[in-house]
Amino acid sequence: MSDDRVLEHILNPSAPLTSEQSKVPDRDPVPLTDQEKNADKMRLEAIKLAEQNKFPEAMNLFDSAISITPKMASLYNDRAQLFRLMGENEKAMEDIIKAIEYSNSQGKTAVQAYTQRAMLHMLNRDEEKARQDFERASYLGGRFAACQAAKLNPYAKLCNQMLSKAMEQLE
Repeated sequence: MSDDRVLEHILNPSAPLTSEQSKVPDRDPVPLTDQEKNADKMRLEAIKLAEQNKFPEAMNLFDSAISITPKMASLYNDRAQLFRLMGENEKAMEDIIKAIEYSNSQGKTAVQAYTQRAMLHMLNRDEEKARQDFERASYLGGRFAACQAAKLNPYAKLCNQMLSKAMEQLE
């Protein structure tokens, strides 16, 4: 490990200590059929509508896209984000589970779905499940998830507490 990586870890202890080259999430499968391409266009339009706070219209597009291609993982992941924006976390969790299943726990959608599920676990004050999902997303290449997993790691927490006490005693 280079001196720069060690220094970065000292200055930012919540960042994960990883190898020189971080894993980059695999790309999701490219839509091949006309149905998949049409559903992906609908997904992108639904995201734009959601960004404009047009939630009902966005939901209608997601629902239509899912009816065309019911096993396209990214549709469920993105609709889960919309459910979260609408405060419907239980429905979001259902879609996240489907996104993970249909992605075969691989690719960018899986990283996003595991991260979203971890965030929902945090909302429910279940740090252990959150840590596990952040670690899964991190393993798949999620950088944000890697930082969050490091923060929730019980050994890192204990080490940080001990280091803080030692620094206080030195002052």
